[in-house]
Amino acid sequence: MRFLCNTHSSISTCNSNKHAKQPFKLKKFSYADLESSTNGFSPRALLGKGSHGAVYRAHLPTTSVTVAVKNPTSSLSQTAENELQILSNLRSRRIVNLIGYSYGVDSTKLLLIVQYMPNGSLYDSLHKPHHHHHPPGLSNRVRVALQVAKAVRTLHNSNPPVIHRDIKSSNVLIDERGNARLSDFGLAIKRHVEDAGAMCTPPAGTLGYLDPCYLAPGDLSTKSDVFSFGILLLEILSGRKAIDVEFSPPSLVDWALPLIMSRDYHQILDRRIRGRVDQTVVRELALLAARCVRSMAEKRPSVLEIVDCLTKVYRRIKLNLKLGIHVWNNLRRKKERSQPLDEIDGGNCDESRMMPRVHGSEEVSNVEGNMNMNINLNLKVDSSNQELTCGVHQKVRSRLRSKSIGSFMEVKRWGQR
Repeated sequence: MRFLCNTHSSISTCNSNKHAKQPFKLKKFSYADLESSTNGFSPRALLGKGSHGAVYRAHLPTTSVTVAVKNPTSSLSQTAENELQILSNLRSRRIVNLIGYSYGVDSTKLLLIVQYMPNGSLYDSLHKPHHHHHPPGLSNRVRVALQVAKAVRTLHNSNPPVIHRDIKSSNVLIDERGNARLSDFGLAIKRHVEDAGAMCTPPAGTLGYLDPCYLAPGDLSTKSDVFSFGILLLEILSGRKAIDVEFSPPSLVDWALPLIMSRDYHQILDRRIRGRVDQTVVRELALLAARCVRSMAEKRPSVLEIVDCLTKVYRRIKLNLKLGIHVWNNLRRKKERSQPLDEIDGGNCDESRMMPRVHGSEEVSNVEGNMNMNINLNLKVDSSNQELTCGVHQKVRSRLRSKSIGSFMEVKRWGQR
């Protein structure tokens, strides 16, 4: 049997140097203009604060464009310089792009001018009730997850690949069209992991999202971003924070993995999601997240696999919305009785042919065909063979081997064995 989301590709890099991209031409702004546009960096213009500094909204009179000005603390100027180096050679509609830069009065502080995102962050949408009247529905959540995965794909496909190292919901911003963009590249590394610079960079990230395998500089790989994305996917699906002391256990991954291993996928879904929910979609998202947070980094999927899986899940959601879940199930049963197995599970489907080209928005519509999404997840439940339900009526035998680990204490205990 062929699985839609179980290819064995290695870390993706772009090996083509035929058309090497040149750095984008950035505009240098005067500090006086930025100070005037933010009313002296007034609290009224403040968009948010973080460990890397403060971000202000500014309307530049010379360009008539509203931008965001990142004003780092003096002690974090190296972080700003790193972000400038990363974003000056990178541009995508799935990231918050760099527009220009400026230096402070004493020419020691580097300020970055980036695109303004008027709809806040994914963290606000999920965890702040006053930010939206209602939390996002499942369709929008999967769309955002797919867009973030595409952003990470852009980074990992760069030459050399870019490792973000700080993928989390507060670094996913929503633009004016409601699309997700990845931001904050202050901790990113743009070099091959074998380079001396990367080998000397100490581990960094955010507690709750940080890869437990990333204990030393030499442990860094693109799979570290995959682990962080897996935590983000669980957060999107459940509506729970990565670390929340109001719950037991406070760690999102420690709470979710036992439910996934016991197949209680519906227990993970955010109760605030309204309307009828396709439980197959919930299962596929949960299994994909579990694969991303596997204890062994080399067994985690590549970002290409993640994008492929989420694309198929999102297609199913859009088709469910178009036909209705009951109509969908009836059509699937008829197809199962009349088609070979490989046609049902999508093993022979042409991804580029089935996916219509969409301009501007990431919304997908007019999807043809019925697909069943299966993930070959290796989780240790017991020593016997277990059955993974695939679609509605199909079952697949799969030996479940390794246990995903979500805490540093578990990594330590397993290392001592």
